[in-house]
Amino acid sequence: MEKPPFKERARAFIEKNRRQLAKATLFVFLTLVAIEIGNAYPRETQVSVPLGVGHAEVTEARIDYTQEDESVHSVTLRWPGGAPSQVRHTLDLSPGEYDVSVRLVERDGEARELVGRLTAPADGVVRLALRRAG
Repeated sequence: MEKPPFKERARAFIEKNRRQLAKATLFVFLTLVAIEIGNAYPRETQVSVPLGVGHAEVTEARIDYTQEDESVHSVTLRWPGGAPSQVRHTLDLSPGEYDVSVRLVERDGEARELVGRLTAPADGVVRLALRRAG
């Protein structure tokens, strides 16, 4: 006895299992949507910013996070007695690449700018590698 052609067997299988296939298709679709939404959802990111040599002379730091030339987050920190060598803070970032600029103001009013990049999400504390702007 010869088997019916594949096309006929497939059609019969689909007709017989229509409800189960519809449920499975819906489940796969909802899973893919949940994964996509989860990848765009902001996550808590801990950042460590090294202030470099002369950190004790720094009294203020403004840290700006931008993505595709759009400001995403800014924080200003002040230390009247001088800054520590590294500063940590926490913020919520959506997954992606961010440009980071850090404007440091010293006791004498002199300002310098450092820049770097950050990729989110990241496990643990992200230690920024900064360099002088320009």
